[in-house]
Amino acid sequence: MPKPKSLLQRVSIDIALKGHKCQHNKSHLITRGEKRLKLTVGRSYKHYCIECAKKIIESDIEKLISIRKQLLDNQ
Repeated sequence: MPKPKSLLQRVSIDIALKGHKCQHNKSHLITRGEKRLKLTVGRSYKHYCIECAKKIIESDIEKLISIRKQLLDNQ
């Protein structure tokens, strides 16, 4: 049986190996050893701090719920 497809293929959580700025809000700093959201975009990566990652995830959950509702309402 084929594996189900996923909309979240290029998203993961990793640990920052060095300190840097969040790519959503440049005033947010990600320190070495801190968890961060890693998004693969083409051949490069975008990294987001925990605070911004929570907002991104909540927004995407709302979008997915809306898509599911639209799909089920048409049945």
